[in-house]
Amino acid sequence: MAETGGAGRRQRSQRVADVVGGLVAALLAFTAVPVVLVFVVGNPLSGGLGHTWQPAPRDALVALALAAWIAWAACTSQLVRGVAAHVRRGEVRPMGIVTPLDRIAARIAVGVLALTTAGTPLVLATGAGAATTSTHSVVAVATQPAPPAASSPAALPVHTVQPGEGLWRIADEQLGDGADWMQIAALNLGRDMGGGQHFVDPGHVVTGWRLRLPTEAGGAADNRADRVDPRPARSRPSGAPDRLPELVALGCGSLACAALARRARRRHRPAPFSGDLDLPLGRGRGDKQLSDAAVDTDALLQRFRSVPALDAFEAANCLLARSLELADEAGGPRVRTVCVSPAGVTFSMTGERADVPDGFVEVETQGGTGWRVGHDDLCLDVEAAFPYAPIVFPVGDDDEGTWLVALAPGDVFPVLGESAPSLLRAARGAAQSWAWSEFVLVTDDADDPGLQRRSGPALFFGDPGALRPDVARHIAVVTTAPVAATDLTVLVDRQAATLHPVGRVLRPHLQSADTAQVVAELVDPTDPFGVPALELELEPELEPEPAEELAAPTPESAPDRAGGFVQTSTTGVTSALTPGPVDVRLLTVTPRLDGLAEELPPNRARRAVELVAYLALHQPDVITSDRLRTRVLGSSDADAAAKTLFNTAYAARRAMGAGEDGTPLFPGATRNGLYQVSPEVTVDVQRAATLATEAKAHDDAQLAMAHYRAALDLVEGEPLANALSGYSWWEAEGHGARIAAVLVDAGCRLAAFAAEAGLFDLGRWGLERARLVEPYSEALSRAAMELAAAEGDADRLRLEWRECQRRVDALDPGSSPSSRTETLYGELSRRVLVGARRDDA
Repeated sequence: MAETGGAGRRQRSQRVADVVGGLVAALLAFTAVPVVLVFVVGNPLSGGLGHTWQPAPRDALVALALAAWIAWAACTSQLVRGVAAHVRRGEVRPMGIVTPLDRIAARIAVGVLALTTAGTPLVLATGAGAATTSTHSVVAVATQPAPPAASSPAALPVHTVQPGEGLWRIADEQLGDGADWMQIAALNLGRDMGGGQHFVDPGHVVTGWRLRLPTEAGGAADNRADRVDPRPARSRPSGAPDRLPELVALGCGSLACAALARRARRRHRPAPFSGDLDLPLGRGRGDKQLSDAAVDTDALLQRFRSVPALDAFEAANCLLARSLELADEAGGPRVRTVCVSPAGVTFSMTGERADVPDGFVEVETQGGTGWRVGHDDLCLDVEAAFPYAPIVFPVGDDDEGTWLVALAPGDVFPVLGESAPSLLRAARGAAQSWAWSEFVLVTDDADDPGLQRRSGPALFFGDPGALRPDVARHIAVVTTAPVAATDLTVLVDRQAATLHPVGRVLRPHLQSADTAQVVAELVDPTDPFGVPALELELEPELEPEPAEELAAPTPESAPDRAGGFVQTSTTGVTSALTPGPVDVRLLTVTPRLDGLAEELPPNRARRAVELVAYLALHQPDVITSDRLRTRVLGSSDADAAAKTLFNTAYAARRAMGAGEDGTPLFPGATRNGLYQVSPEVTVDVQRAATLATEAKAHDDAQLAMAHYRAALDLVEGEPLANALSGYSWWEAEGHGARIAAVLVDAGCRLAAFAAEAGLFDLGRWGLERARLVEPYSEALSRAAMELAAAEGDADRLRLEWRECQRRVDALDPGSSPSSRTETLYGELSRRVLVGARRDDA
C-alpha cells in the first residue's frame, strides 16, 4: 500500500510539473516574446516604432519592426498548429525532424494533456537521448470507457505514419520484426484513411495515416537489440520512404507482384473445375517440379496476392471502356499514363478532348488533363469487360503512386539508359499477367506467326526496324534502341526513371536476369505434357481415366506418401491415423499446436507454430536454416537476423517438451544448421490424406465411408483464414492444392457412398466440409446435384445448379459451368421429373 501511495504521489507530482512546464513554455512563447518586442522594436499598433534613441533611419527601423513582428506571428502560428496536432493525436512525440519549436510545442502539449487527463502518466520524447517523464507515449482520457475486446478494430493499437516510414520500418519498431509487415497490411489494406484516400498498396503509405496494429504491438522490445536494417543501402536513400525488402528482391512494384502472384496461383494450382482429382500432383501443374528458387520466389509473391491496387486498376480500366461506350476506341481520346494512388486510379489523356465519362472526375495532371475514379466510386464486382487500355507498361512509383505507360497500336516506346534491360524484364512479366493478358500477344520474336495473323492487341519487345511496316502499324513496340518515340521516352538508371517529355521522375522497378528467369519458370503457362494451362481449364468435359484404373494401393504396399504428403509414422498406415503427442492443426482458420507441454510466449507463438508446421510437413527431410529463414521467417533479405530463427526454435522446443522416450520433440539444430522435428509430431493435413488413401483401399462401403468421414472431420474451417502473415509457402509449395484435391475427392466419394446408403445428410455434410477447403470446385457441385437427384429432391437440385452458376461467375465473371456439368444437370432434371410423374401416377 505504501508503494502504491508513493507511486500515486509521484504521478501527481509529475503531473503538476507537466502543467507548470507547459504553462511556463506557453508564457514564454505567447507573452514574454511580445513584451520584449514591444520594448525593443515598438508596438506595431502605434506606428511601429516606440523609441527615438535608435541611430538608424526611421524607415529602416519601421521595416525591421514589422519584420520582427511578422516573424513572431509566423512562429506562433506554427507553434499553435504543433500543439493542436499533438493534442489531437493524443501523443507528445514530435514528428519528423525535431526543431526548437517542436520541442516547445511538445512541452505545451504535455501541460494541456495533463490538465485533461487523470491518473495517466505522460512522456515527452523530443529526439534521440531525450529524457522521458513517464513510461507511455500515448495519453488516454480517464473518462473514456474500458477498451473493447481485442478483436474489435477500435481496440487495436494505432500508429501514425511518420515521414520516410514504410510498413517494414513500422513493423520493425512496433512488432519487433520488420518481416511482420504483412500483419499490419492485413489489418489496413482497403481501409478509408480519410481525405478521399484508401490504403491499397502495401509499398505505399502516406505520412499522417493512422494504421491499425496487431494487439501484440509494442510487446517485442526484447528483440529490438537484435534487429538490423536488411535493405540494401541504395533501397533506403535519405529522405525517401523505405521499400519493402520483398519488392527489392523481386524487382517489381506491389501492383506487378500481385498480378504475378495471381498468375502463379493459376499456374501451380489444379483447375478448379476439373473432373475427378485423383491425378498426381507436384509443385506445379501435373508432375512438373519447380526449382527451390522458384518456390522461394513464389513464397515472396504470394505476400502480395491480396493487394487492392491490382483490382482497382483492372476494374478502372474496364470501367473506362464501358463508360466511353465507343465502338472503336481508336476514335476516342488516348490514355497516356495511368497512376494508381491512394486517391484512386487516374488516366492521363491525350488527343481530342472528350466529355468526362460517368464515374470519373476531371483532374489536372502533369502535362495535360486526366480522369480519375476514386476507390469509393469504383465497384470491383462490376461485369467484366475488355479494358480501354489493354497494353500497359509499369515503370515505377513515386510519392503519389504507381505509374504505368499505356501503349496503343503503332506506338514506339524507347526505354534508354544503363538499367533499361532490367526495367523491361520487370515490366514484361506484369504485361503478361493482367486479367485480360490472355488476349494480348507479348513477344520478342519478330517472326512470330501471331504478329502476322493476330487481330487483337500485341506488344513487341525489340527493334522496330525488324518488323515489316504493315505489321508495325498494328502493334505496340517497346525497344532499347535509340529511335524516335511516338509520345514518351524513359531514361532509366539504378536510381531513377525519368518520363520525357513530362519530366516525371520515378523510382524504377528493376528486375535482375536471374529473378526474371525464376519468375518465368514459375508462371510458365505450359504443363509438362505441352498443353497450355488455359486449354486445360477450358476443356473440363474431357473425361479422366476411370477410377478403377487409378485404384489405390493396398495397405501393405502403400507408398511413403499419401496424396503427396509424407506420412509421419514409420510403423504403417494405421498408426498415422491418430494424432501424436503434439499435433499440428492447419485445417482450421487459425493454425495451432495441440498437446504442448507449456504455452508458447505470445511474441513467439505465430512464428513458432509456422516453423513447426513447416518442419512437420516435410518430415523426414531435414531443412537448412537458410531455407527456414527464407521461406518461413521471411526472405533472405527480409529477415537477416539468424537470432530470430534461434529464438523461435528455442521457444517451440521448450513448449513442445519431450516424447515418450524422453528425447525432445523438437531437437536442436545440427552443427551444420539442419532442423528436423520428431516423427511423433503429426499434422492434420497428413492424417487427412492418409485416411483418404486408407478409404480407397477398402471394398467395404461402411469402412470406406468411416475413413472419408474421419478425413473430412479434420476440417474445422477454411485453412489458414486467420493467418494475417506468413504461410506463403503453403500455396507456393503446393500443399494447399494437394490437400484440396484430396478432400474434394473424399467429399465426392463420400457423397456417392452416402447416396447409395440413403444417408443424404451425411453426404451433404461431407460436401460442405470439402467446400471449406475448395469452395469453387465444380466437381463438388456435380456431386451435390447427383446427391439431390438420388434423394428425388427437385428443389435442391435446382438450388445446387444455381449455386454452381454463382460460384463459376464469382471465380471468373461472365463464365458459365462447363458443358459436362450442364449436361449432367439436364440428365438429372429429367430423371427427377420422370420419377415425380411416376409417383403422381
